Amino acid sequence: ADVGEISESDIELAAASKATIVGFHTSIESRADDLIKQKNVPVYTQDVIYHLIDEVRNRMRQLLDKLEKETDTGIAVVKAVFKSSQLGLIAGCQVSEGTIKRQHLIRQIRNKEVIWKGKIASLKRLKEDIKEVQKGFECGILLEGQLDIKEGDLLQAYEITYLEQDL
Repeated sequence: ADVGEISESDIELAAASKATIVGFHTSIESRADDLIKQKNVPVYTQDVIYHLIDEVRNRMRQLLDKLEKETDTGIAVVKAVFKSSQLGLIAGCQVSEGTIKRQHLIRQIRNKEVIWKGKIASLKRLKEDIKEVQKGFECGILLEGQLDIKEGDLLQAYEITYLEQDL
């Protein structure tokens, strides 16, 4: 914190500590302009204090980690398990709730306990690759890296969204 123009020494100090310079109702010394570009130091100056506060608040918000939110999208019940010599175990399923899409993540539930979480490697219906399966339809699901699938398992599809935190 200092009074006066933003100087070369301010820029050097900010570059060394990887800081941002915030100036209220001030200017930047003419020699410091080149140093700002050279050292790539973020500098924010405002003549209205509320604009400066908003700028600092936005920068702080960007530094916060985003919160993960899991949203359930559908459930498929494993009706049969098929062995493929090239692919592994394929779960023959019927979608009992919602929709299952190829890009969704899966929780494998057995005896009301989650035993595996991962991605869908392949989603097929009548030997054709498809993007999604609606409630009531049957499909074949290949789970990426999962070799323990049994009849009666539930495959719960979900997607993750990232929410920004607020100050």
